[in-house]
Amino acid sequence: MNSFHNAKIIATMWPSLDKETVLSKVINNIDTFRINLAHGDEEIQKKYIGMIIKLDSSKTIILDTRGPEVRTRNKEELILKKNQEIPIEHAEFFKDDRDTFYIDYPQTENIPSWTIIDIDNGSIIIEVINKKGKLMGKVKKEWLVLINRHIDFDGYIPELPHLWEKDKKHIVWGIEHKVNAISVSYIKNAWNIAQIRDFLRTVEGEHIRVIAKIETADALKNLKEIITVADGIIINYKKLLILTDEKKAAKIVSDATKRCHTIGKPIIRNTDLDVLQKKQAKANMEIIREKITDWIDAFMLTRDTAIAEEPIENIYKLYEIINEEGLKTTTDYSLKNVSINEDDTISDYIAYSAYRTSKEMGIKAIICPTESWYTPARLSALKPEVPIIAFTKNDTAYRYLNLMRWVKGYKIADTFEYTNIKQIGKEIIRILFKGNISLDDKILIVHSSLEQNKAGMINGMELYKFKDI
Repeated sequence: MNSFHNAKIIATMWPSLDKETVLSKVINNIDTFRINLAHGDEEIQKKYIGMIIKLDSSKTIILDTRGPEVRTRNKEELILKKNQEIPIEHAEFFKDDRDTFYIDYPQTENIPSWTIIDIDNGSIIIEVINKKGKLMGKVKKEWLVLINRHIDFDGYIPELPHLWEKDKKHIVWGIEHKVNAISVSYIKNAWNIAQIRDFLRTVEGEHIRVIAKIETADALKNLKEIITVADGIIINYKKLLILTDEKKAAKIVSDATKRCHTIGKPIIRNTDLDVLQKKQAKANMEIIREKITDWIDAFMLTRDTAIAEEPIENIYKLYEIINEEGLKTTTDYSLKNVSINEDDTISDYIAYSAYRTSKEMGIKAIICPTESWYTPARLSALKPEVPIIAFTKNDTAYRYLNLMRWVKGYKIADTFEYTNIKQIGKEIIRILFKGNISLDDKILIVHSSLEQNKAGMINGMELYKFKDI
């Protein structure tokens, strides 16, 4: 398969991919891996990270923190019937008792009567009642309560800090085990991001990227400010549809995508693509095709790689859709559409000029050395529809570029001289295009650095025919 593709693929690690023989078959089709700490213990997650690094140490690893959530704590599945009454109690660890409904929320005594407990996005609804000082729940919508399911409260705000001790412990664990980013659940506002960054500084984790998951009503209200301060966002479309209707959800995603592109941040979307469910899979594939033309940067597979029976088939199917011919959408941005700062920098002008040149002169590829991530990120935001081949000595920047559409990042040694960028770029182009490039194809090399007098780094562009590089 081609070693370069448009949008990026994020795969969730869990039992379906927990064998090295399975993961090795698809690792070249995956850009980033998600480790979800809501499921499994640290030893299992450590095993996953070790396996990923062993097979390909260049992959970006995102740690998914739990955030301020409440989950069920029954050790076995519960079958609840409508109008059934069941005691509600706190339990930090799983309890083996089918006659009590356990949750890991310590202040259960503060939950008022008539509060609605929503389990697993509305699968089960329980109304809280108080009988003789004992907290009880009356089942309003019956179903099977699975193990370790998420709980929302309607009519009550849980007394939980946004960055709680479990998350701090998980973040420290992630830094120790070389994760590159964290995706933070149940973000409400920009202040939550600031709290996390403050904590990261205290544990030498300034290099960790912070990705905000948009899945609460507060996050929707504060979406613009969250995008501004986070390093990217993940749209949980299923939860979005619970919070609003389909028309509004589509508008929210569209606006968020434009905002992310304006300031050069990746936008990621959860997707479900169970190819075993043919009717649903067909509909989901059409949605993915639409979202590719909407310039989503990355698609995150959750259940499809975590617990699906055919994770390899799911990854291959998504890969094929992403690379399908005819899905490309032309863009026609002006500089004011994509400007991070009130005062545009030289790098902004150069990136925009490179974008216009790629459109007007039929450029085959853009080569972009970078000391940070800024210029390739700006180019990615403009969506020039040709590969952006980025070279960097900065490992943090390299991992971040793995989330950005159209960017193929390469880590180079600290001793590498930027004056040799043409030669290494030419060899990479040969590999990426697998010989499908002519001697007269045009290649654009973009140099942009705020550091003047740095050897090999200039501010400007160079245009070559492939044969002349």
